[in-house]
Amino acid sequence: MVALSETLEKERISHALETSVNHKESFGQYFTPYQIAKFMASLFPVTDKKIKLLDPGAGIGTLSCSFMERIVREKWNTPDIHVSAYDIDKGIYETLSENIASSSAAFKKSDYEIFSEDFLEKTSFEYTWKINETYTHVIMNPPYKKILTSSKERQFARAFGLETVNLYSAFMGAAISLTEDNGYIIAIVPRSFCNGVYYKPFREFILKNCAIKHIHLFESRDKAFRDEAVLQENIIIMLQKNAEQENVKISYCNDDSFSGLSEFDVPFNQILRKNDSEKYFNIPTKQQIGNENLMVYLNLKDLGIKVSTGPIVDFRMKDFLLKDYAEKSVPLIYSVHLKKHRLLWPQESKKPNAILEADEVAKQLFPKGFYVIVKRFSTKEEEKRVVASIITPDDFINDSITFENHLNVFHINKNTLSENIAYGLVCWLNSTYIDEKFRLFSGHTQVNATDLRNLPYPNIDDLEVLGIQLKSEKEWNQNVFDKISEVVIK
Repeated sequence: MVALSETLEKERISHALETSVNHKESFGQYFTPYQIAKFMASLFPVTDKKIKLLDPGAGIGTLSCSFMERIVREKWNTPDIHVSAYDIDKGIYETLSENIASSSAAFKKSDYEIFSEDFLEKTSFEYTWKINETYTHVIMNPPYKKILTSSKERQFARAFGLETVNLYSAFMGAAISLTEDNGYIIAIVPRSFCNGVYYKPFREFILKNCAIKHIHLFESRDKAFRDEAVLQENIIIMLQKNAEQENVKISYCNDDSFSGLSEFDVPFNQILRKNDSEKYFNIPTKQQIGNENLMVYLNLKDLGIKVSTGPIVDFRMKDFLLKDYAEKSVPLIYSVHLKKHRLLWPQESKKPNAILEADEVAKQLFPKGFYVIVKRFSTKEEEKRVVASIITPDDFINDSITFENHLNVFHINKNTLSENIAYGLVCWLNSTYIDEKFRLFSGHTQVNATDLRNLPYPNIDDLEVLGIQLKSEKEWNQNVFDKISEVVIK
């Protein structure tokens, strides 16, 4: 078995180096490093019952082989094991078959099936006609690839009652559907499903069908799949089909060596906040576990404040855009106009500075007042994900202003915030506390209006206090935001 594990890793590295990027992207294919596969296999509870294992998108079989290796090494009293492994890349079919056969040979009684068919297509058909096989265990590194609304993959996923936007979540939904009650699903997947509108049906699907048992995070974004140059933040998640939801085990390590591994039991209400209509999955950091204060925070709806995406989609308004402000136009604000949390307009850049006051633009204007702006996209190099800036009446050169689509705008029914609340929001949103809260559910650099609605906020009185204190500060920096916000956080 040791020899096989070495072979698996050599085959994986060879595939990573020798296979073209186009080939891997077309299959959504990134093979699992052996040490990660070994850790994933270690999460399954010991059983003395028959094991029926599903490995969708099996690659060269590293995950299945790691699990079988563990069973043999620990001498489980398992009477029988059956393995179903799927991969549509015919170029690795022989390698996959040889590896599964080699691992299965260590059991007194075992059988396996290797399918080069489309996992979603085959299982959706069988599931629809109730002729599908079921499984006690699933271990998977599903393919990552976006799928269009009209695609066959979306149609296949709907057979399981799931509407989703990526192959990895479609594969997980199918695998959950094929798992027997109290069976386990372990998957390494991008963290992107934990938040956002597009993955809300998938989160609801998980919560309806499974209990979350374990979530593992790699504290370094780029080391888990470093041979593949994958920058998407990945997590390992273990689910149990139709089981009672209890505490969730959260574990951390820096990379695939799993050195310095730490684990904590976390109440489920820290993962999914009560009454969260968007069903965001919050994954606390090591520092936050056991250190949650008792203060009850509000959401924007409670405060009567709204946040919207900037209304001007510039490529649809090309005929009205102006490089410089002119008569019968209004300022058009882009990210480039936001510097050090304030508005610096106009700017010499490739972006326009104004838009004509045409009928098509009239409904997209905001009247003179106080607004808070958060960029929708931050770069990976930026230290903060949520960066808020203020717009004040002094920034207006006429009675109106408008915002480009890559900005989020805080307002009250498309009208001004109060002065102190606007400054208070700037202070709160720029705090390290909020940046950490945002990272609990978001592993990417996009900041959507829905994400901002789901952040915690102080009450109106506390926001007023934050605003008054921030206005008295001449220089704004991270220390100032954190020092002022600290009073509310404590």
